Amino acid sequence: MDSSALPQEIFLLLCEELAARRDFGTLFNCALVSRRFASIALEQIYSVQEYSPASTGDAVYKLEWLQLWRSIILSSIKKTAYPYCVYVRSLSLGNLEECLQDITRDKNARDIFFGGAMEQFLVLREGQSLFADAEEAQLPPLDTKATIVKCADSITKFIKRLADDTGTAVSLAHLEGTSIPHDILPTWIARLGTLTSLRIRDGSVLGVEAASAIAECCPRFVDLTCFYYQSSTADDDLAAFFGTLRPNSLRSFEVISQNSIGKKALTALNSHATSLRSLVLRNLTPQAMKALNSFPDCTSLEKLLIENDLYNLVNLTDYPGGMLDEVSAWICKCKSLRDLSFSHFIGSHPVIGDILNSPNIRLTSLSIISIHSGTEPEDTATWTALGFQEHLESLTLGLHDGTANFLMEAKPPLVDSICRLKNMVSLNLMQVHLTEEEVERIAAELPNLSEFSFSGELLEDHALLHLSSIPKLKLLCINSLTRFSFDGLYQFGYWLMDPDRTGIKVDILNQLGDIKFSPSEYDQLQKHFIKHPKGRLEITYFMDPDELHEIDFSDVSD
Repeated sequence: MDSSALPQEIFLLLCEELAARRDFGTLFNCALVSRRFASIALEQIYSVQEYSPASTGDAVYKLEWLQLWRSIILSSIKKTAYPYCVYVRSLSLGNLEECLQDITRDKNARDIFFGGAMEQFLVLREGQSLFADAEEAQLPPLDTKATIVKCADSITKFIKRLADDTGTAVSLAHLEGTSIPHDILPTWIARLGTLTSLRIRDGSVLGVEAASAIAECCPRFVDLTCFYYQSSTADDDLAAFFGTLRPNSLRSFEVISQNSIGKKALTALNSHATSLRSLVLRNLTPQAMKALNSFPDCTSLEKLLIENDLYNLVNLTDYPGGMLDEVSAWICKCKSLRDLSFSHFIGSHPVIGDILNSPNIRLTSLSIISIHSGTEPEDTATWTALGFQEHLESLTLGLHDGTANFLMEAKPPLVDSICRLKNMVSLNLMQVHLTEEEVERIAAELPNLSEFSFSGELLEDHALLHLSSIPKLKLLCINSLTRFSFDGLYQFGYWLMDPDRTGIKVDILNQLGDIKFSPSEYDQLQKHFIKHPKGRLEITYFMDPDELHEIDFSDVSD
């Protein structure tokens, strides 16, 4: 059939489906069909370019990576056949920074990237000239940040101009950057009327000016992520930022690493109480932890993560005034909450117990990491309440017990409750000590389990039979000490042969070194798992004799 006879709407649907499948090869071939269809296929390619192999930074795709960014940047000065930068939905300046850092000492790559019209975007460090005196002279160092600013400024300016000239909305919705200057960010935001999310490394660049630009120019903006946010005025600045945004417009806020936010910023979240759906607060300082009762109006949350900074741990039971009761009351009002995570949350047993017991809360995902054990009555009450969350599909537990190994004994209430959770798909008990009988019981009681990771007492071949009975298992990670035999693991591979377990990954992390398999045996086991369950087997050893021998030899040579 002649491609010209194919309705353009059908070709658009085809290319959109290929883009959704990340099928870049077929999309590129579609672009070669005819000039008529090239713009449609290329628009879809660039709309999801951040997912392409060329964007990974892999050395195999280095040239494609350079050409991808060249085409995006050159299109902003009309030096390409199509306006590629207008097709881009997610502009990752962090990825551009990695690209520039990768080519900084590669003359050939730099010549390719900055050749021709791209030379105008090249910025060298102050005092450096473009041309070296000798062929062997060291390449003049790039001013990476300044180069990125020139490129991004050109892209956003072109996008704004085209939108104004044509009266149509452009595609760019997500902006990510590692080093965006404080004074330039508002200008870029104001040019991107379709911006929905902003992801930045340093939250201190967020000022009232940036928030005003979002409020005035970006009616669809809903998502803010900061890698870190540290400054002497961080709490006041972020509070002002939240307060300047349109009320109840923010759907998601996340801070990933070190930060100085506190009561003022947390209180300001109340101005987005009805819109806020996802709140991720990592590395909270003591000032923030004791202010967790400051945003009680935020009851529309679907996802909540609270993490105390590991190096500034606080015990919330030390704070007076019923603060924990207020935190419990707030979270228990979040009737749409489905995903809850607590990390390094000392003294949180009353809060966790109240949440798990609440008839309003129906979690599908729960993660409790490095939570110190409470009194025996508190532990019993908490783990008994866990069994009431029958909708749970994912559970991660990792608890400090005050000892060096950070493993908590799985007492009967915990195992009893876990076995009641029949919808469980992913169970991570890597920091919980399970007996062989408890492993067998969990394997028998959870028919939908797909991912199972655990620690505990020494396991031998007998345990493999019970683990193989989990009908939908796709990932098995055993952190316990193991003494599995070659024959036992070989038979285990046969037991796992089932369509629902095709592609299973098995990681045995602490096989005893005194029964280490020979290279030929290990190779045979790996090939057996590839051939029969069509999966993967990896084994690492506790007290690996070969590694110990290398250490001994090193000591002697010293």
